Amino acid sequence: MILIYIILFILAVYFIFFFFQFINIVFKGYAPFISTNRKIFKALIRDIEIKEDFKVYELGCGRAGFLRIIENAYPKTQLIGLENLLSVYFINKIKFKLLGSRIKLFKKDFFSVDLKEADLIYCYLNNATMKRLGEKFRNECKAGTQVISQSFSIPQFIPKKVMRIANKNIYFYKI
Repeated sequence: MILIYIILFILAVYFIFFFFQFINIVFKGYAPFISTNRKIFKALIRDIEIKEDFKVYELGCGRAGFLRIIENAYPKTQLIGLENLLSVYFINKIKFKLLGSRIKLFKKDFFSVDLKEADLIYCYLNNATMKRLGEKFRNECKAGTQVISQSFSIPQFIPKKVMRIANKNIYFYKI
């Protein structure tokens, strides 16, 4: 009998997660929760310009895969993950605490966060969001801020470089 309750609980959690995913995608225009292949992150780490004192942001960070790669490679960087989906935020907040991670995770809409101190920003979002972010980057980011976007370009900017990794386009910008 307990096994049935456990299975029902797990199904309810999945249903709630996918229900809110649907609401966020269809009605709010958010990007879906899709994880990036670690192979892409490992290739990116070889091609970015990064210094130990950088402040690195991952917008819509999900499981913060990019920040975790940076955390291992650059132990003195400041790492900020912004995630708006409560379930993903909550699970990762616990996981990072248990692992002793340096990643500062915030449950926030990244449009409400000032990015003026960002040195490097990574995102994997969607076309509509990247268009809105282009204006935000133009208004808030300091000169020289690096932006890396997986699969979706920023229409207001011309990329410095475009890489093809694992059948995905990765766009590199310098604001």
